[in-house]
Amino acid sequence: MFDVLIKLKDFFKENKWQYSIALVCMAIANIFGVIIPYIIGRFIDAIVTGEMDRSLLITYSLQFLGLVLVTYVLDFIWGYGLFAGAFKLQKEMRSTMMRHFLRMRAPYFEKFRTGDLMARSTQDIRAISETAGYGMLVLMSATGMTATLVVMMGISVSWSLTIAAVVPLLPMAYVVKVKGAQVDEAYEIAQKSFSSVNDDVLEMIDGMRVIRAYVKEADFIQTFKNQTEDLLKKNNRVSEISAIFGPTVKAFEGLSIIIALSYGSILVARGTLSVGDIVAFQMYLGMMIWPIISVSELVLILRQGSASMRRVEEVRYSTDDLEFKGEEEAKAIDDLLFNEFTFKYTSSETTNLDNIDLTLPKGKMLGIVGKTGAGKTTLIRQLLNQFPQGVGTFNMGSRAYSDYRDPSLRRLIGYVPQDHVLFSRSVRDNIAFGKKDATDEDILTSIRLASFEDDLKNMEKGLDTLIGEKGVSISGGQKQRISIARALIKNPEVLILDDSLSAVDAKTEQNIIKNIQHVREGKTTIISTHRLSAVKEADEIIVLDSGRIVEKGTHDELIQNQGWYYEQFMKQEIKDSLEEEGE
Repeated sequence: MFDVLIKLKDFFKENKWQYSIALVCMAIANIFGVIIPYIIGRFIDAIVTGEMDRSLLITYSLQFLGLVLVTYVLDFIWGYGLFAGAFKLQKEMRSTMMRHFLRMRAPYFEKFRTGDLMARSTQDIRAISETAGYGMLVLMSATGMTATLVVMMGISVSWSLTIAAVVPLLPMAYVVKVKGAQVDEAYEIAQKSFSSVNDDVLEMIDGMRVIRAYVKEADFIQTFKNQTEDLLKKNNRVSEISAIFGPTVKAFEGLSIIIALSYGSILVARGTLSVGDIVAFQMYLGMMIWPIISVSELVLILRQGSASMRRVEEVRYSTDDLEFKGEEEAKAIDDLLFNEFTFKYTSSETTNLDNIDLTLPKGKMLGIVGKTGAGKTTLIRQLLNQFPQGVGTFNMGSRAYSDYRDPSLRRLIGYVPQDHVLFSRSVRDNIAFGKKDATDEDILTSIRLASFEDDLKNMEKGLDTLIGEKGVSISGGQKQRISIARALIKNPEVLILDDSLSAVDAKTEQNIIKNIQHVREGKTTIISTHRLSAVKEADEIIVLDSGRIVEKGTHDELIQNQGWYYEQFMKQEIKDSLEEEGE
């Protein structure tokens, strides 16, 4: 149950002074707090015995007021220290989690769905942070305050009465232990269900257009209703188990009060205790209500924190299983060489790249074409280090590609993927993302190269136009050209366009290709595409089929070979001609 606190020991150690001051202030406040009933008891005894006078009244009043003021200040100090620490823990854990996510590649995100990662990064981390704030408060109340009260009751009133009143509370520990384990299990099940709901909601939002197009709104509403009802049942199960703690504590507490009153009355009748002692003792018992009840809350907080910690650690310490141990700093891109290179995804039943032999000289343009699933994107991913290295030779210049530090390689590459990731910001912000110190002039130049000038003119706010989440407010072609502009502004050593021209017309496509050739002379460019017109000007074109290179050469050479490339090119030419005639 306390494993979550043990796992947070490094955090507590880093913030030892903050927590030390807070806990010391809490302990002193507890001591001062339990002195108050003692003063009240003496006050009552003075009234009963007739010893009360003006001087004694002022003395007791000043003592009482002083204790209240000091306790108030101490409570503020420890409260601020504990809860500020909890928020600091949240910040640090979320920052650590985000840094971990940013370092991970595709295999990692195949293990965990987005909604699940969000749930663990928000709700679970919040539950953990509560143990560093409210949990520490409850822990001190359940232990330190209770111990202080018991000692004060024994010393200032009667040890025999104290023992008689406290013994009935001991069996409560067994109930807390058994039900605590059940809370742990039920809470983890509920959190998994919450993650699942998160996943499906995100998918529903992303696929809203498709859902509406197929008139499936009612089906998704019903599915969501069923999921939330299931989540409600699981959360109710947590509440059901948790609810037994309060009544159980109160039952044992009531038994303790009955014993204290009964036995205390006997001691007063015998003259062993005074009326003031009994009043003070009952006040002590009243002060024990919160610490005793807090035992159940402590169990809940620690159990939930432990369950959340396991969930957070699962994603925090899980990796993408990719190890790039290269130490060489890549300062420029050299010739790229594949020799008898073979690669297979872990989940694939067939070889995805089979015996690839390919040389791409620095500064040349390579076209990669082939049927869907032929291995075009898989080949590109080798350059991006998105998956483990395959078998065979993959060199940059005279050294293995894996000898170079991964971050230094990625800094030299500009990548435009098939799925265009745009941010819910302005056109300016999305393009400037590719270059840290980009000026408006740089942005407009990249826009011109990506043939986005006319589109920008039609936007009311120009560069300041917000494009919506994932570019929802612009067309597919506009998304592609903003993505291309973002890559071009980086002016990378290697530019990779992975089927990034599919949503633009043939004329715009040719303009973009010509612009790229003009500004990227001497730099390497790789274009993967289904539209063969996009690679006509490439220095070399390879045709992939089932992960193998089945054709290789320039456009003219492949046309002369009259293989798959020739057939596909002629079909696309005829299709484009018919579309132009139709216009």
